[in-house]
Amino acid sequence: MATQPTHDDSLPPPEAHKTVLFCPECGHRSPITGDWDVTTTSTERLLVCTGCGAVVDRRSESLETA
Repeated sequence: MATQPTHDDSLPPPEAHKTVLFCPECGHRSPITGDWDVTTTSTERLLVCTGCGAVVDRRSESLETA
């Protein structure tokens, strides 16, 4: 009996995973350069969800300038 190949269209293609951030709290999604609020402290850059205020990305300032 031959096995039929399956294809799952429920997930975006791998390229989309690299360019879109998803908020773990409310599910909001937007490109990295999209509508996230950007907050910079003395040591970090934070991307904050415009929908619920959750931090979706946290980067050390020292890594960004390296």
